[in-house]
Amino acid sequence: MNPLYILIEATASIFFIGAAVAALRRGRLPFLELISAAAFGILLEEGDQLVFETYHYSTDWILAVDRAPIVIGLTWALIIAGAMRLTDALGVRRRYAPFVDAVLALSLDLAFDAIAIRMGLWTWRGIGSTDGWFGVPAGNFYSWLFVTLAFSSLTRWLRHAAAGRPRLEWLQLLVPLPAFVLLLAGIVPFAVLHPIVDPSPGGGMLLFLLVLAAFLAISAWGVWGPERGRSGGERLAILDLGLALGTRVAIHGFFIAALVLIGAAQEFPVLLLVAVVLLAAEWPLGRLVHARHTAAQTHR
Repeated sequence: MNPLYILIEATASIFFIGAAVAALRRGRLPFLELISAAAFGILLEEGDQLVFETYHYSTDWILAVDRAPIVIGLTWALIIAGAMRLTDALGVRRRYAPFVDAVLALSLDLAFDAIAIRMGLWTWRGIGSTDGWFGVPAGNFYSWLFVTLAFSSLTRWLRHAAAGRPRLEWLQLLVPLPAFVLLLAGIVPFAVLHPIVDPSPGGGMLLFLLVLAAFLAISAWGVWGPERGRSGGERLAILDLGLALGTRVAIHGFFIAALVLIGAAQEFPVLLLVAVVLLAAEWPLGRLVHARHTAAQTHR
């Protein structure tokens, strides 16, 4: 057994258990959201490898469902559910919240994906180490936006529908299936335009950047615009927010340390710079989340 994989799987499992306990303290629906996010993560990883075959995971992962390491599903849950907790605390309305969630999730992948492939955690097929974003195809980042958007949109809709009708909360366990369908629908425009606009291996960066700009604009309006207001209506404890932010910082810190330890920081200084900048961005995010959440609780 590879000690690195044992470390990753054990640590991510501990974070997930902590998130599950915190979710249970808030109620059944937050817990179901976390569990369904993990199931969604495993579904999309397995589905992508079976349908699109764009990447494959190392055989060193210990626990897996066919081709999908279970810990990757847990990590997806931590990232998506954590982003949703932060967006709730920011007071973003439901119509804009999924876009903010997507941007928060993507900010992690932009920092670590190019590092992870150099650690051998997974391998992209049909793309060189300098294609796309240092060996990561633009379509991956595009997909991350729609992975989170799909799950968050359906989950937030169900939150609203289940308010006052607790029996509907169990439908959250079915969310991964329609979310996966929405993800596939979201990928279609990129899949059609990519070969036309930029057929190079891992290409389509301009398409991704245009979509990202739209997500950023909607997110900025949702966070700072005049329509800002409570999105989830749930009372979030400081511990919950600290766990969400702490998980993000831990992910950033792990991959930055890994980049340095494998000796790739000097060879790819841009990766180090981007990872450090995105880590530093967690500080103002945390301050804004704390300020907004405190203000919301004061006026309850």
